[in-house]
Amino acid sequence: MTHEIRRVLRAFASQAWFIEPRKAEEIVGMLELRAAFGPRAEAYRESAAPRSSQGAAPGPVDVLNLFGIICQRATALDDVSQQTVSLERFQRDFQAAAARPNNAGIILNIDSPGGNLDFVPETVAMIRKARRNGRPIVAVANTYAASAAYWIACGCDEIVVTPSGEVGSIGVYMVHQDVSAAAEKEGVRITFVKEGPRKTEGNPFEPLSDEARGALQERVKDGYSMFVADVARGRGVSPNVVRADPEKGGKHFGGGRMYGAKKAVQLGMADRVATLDETVARLKSLKAAGGKTAAQVRSPTFW
Repeated sequence: MTHEIRRVLRAFASQAWFIEPRKAEEIVGMLELRAAFGPRAEAYRESAAPRSSQGAAPGPVDVLNLFGIICQRATALDDVSQQTVSLERFQRDFQAAAARPNNAGIILNIDSPGGNLDFVPETVAMIRKARRNGRPIVAVANTYAASAAYWIACGCDEIVVTPSGEVGSIGVYMVHQDVSAAAEKEGVRITFVKEGPRKTEGNPFEPLSDEARGALQERVKDGYSMFVADVARGRGVSPNVVRADPEKGGKHFGGGRMYGAKKAVQLGMADRVATLDETVARLKSLKAAGGKTAAQVRSPTFW
């Protein structure tokens, strides 16, 4: 088990992550703890089993939960995080809600630190394609929509943040672990038998070369460019605003920082401060009043 968890830890470190760094540090710390002491007791694992994203029972407003770490097929993380998000399942739930006639709106009830890239841009495109007048799609940060979760929220007509909520962490990073010294200390020598000049570059059993670092940087850059483009389109700002460093003045979206509800609205990263219940009630009242366009749903501060 210790060996397997260490493999998970290396795999976790080697991916490009669209996740709030504090949560990533928590995951790494828990993986290291499990490597040292083994998994949690089975009874605890059952009580903390992750819940799937599910739509509410049919009604005036569909509420879809997006809770936990966005990490496709990562059941190994269930031991260190109570919930993980399958975007494949979420997409099915969303499409079912979007196909229902005459609903007053769709709400994404989000509490997620983000995760990896898999299916995130596809999910944003799916949400954007489903938008139509008279049926708003609203993301509610209840209470956390960070990085990849905020990316998904930007596909919606509106972003709402609960009073105690936070949004942001627009960025991406990768971590390379060089475990060669630790392996040598344990008397382990790793030999790769390969074909392909770059097949094993970036592996954790040797220092990171300049060429491998450059290749990883390109992967980070490509993912960040997609992230920035969708946020800029969704929030109606220039990509330069999304990329801007908040320490250099001018309009910005945090440069990777998280912001509380009021500050996020002030910056244009969100549209209003409200609870989930208040948002459900508002969409019901809009439907009763004859429906609104997507633009009319948003706060008049920004639209």
